Amino acid sequence: MHAALTFDERHVGAPGIAHGGAVATVFDDLFGFTLFIVGELAVTRSLQVEYLAPVRLGTDYTVVAKLDRREGRRLHVDAHLSEPGGREIATASALFMTVTLEHFARALEQP
Repeated sequence: MHAALTFDERHVGAPGIAHGGAVATVFDDLFGFTLFIVGELAVTRSLQVEYLAPVRLGTDYTVVAKLDRREGRRLHVDAHLSEPGGREIATASALFMTVTLEHFARALEQP
């Protein structure tokens, strides 16, 4: 799964730099779309992000995610955020657990 994105003033953490939480959200969201394409319903169990350089506002980035491997209900995914020219700015890995539709129905029933 590939996506293009540009962080703007809505994502500011420090002057000119995107908030780390906004960057993590992009990874988590792209992982969700990746698993949709893979055809699995799953929820995030853990998410790890490594920030290699500042993620600058107004810069066009590419983010790429892939399913690395499956281990039963466990789905391991990896991604990287790159600037024009290909330099990696941030990387992420996550563990997702497959679930059934009933998982979401039960969550709606709880107060």
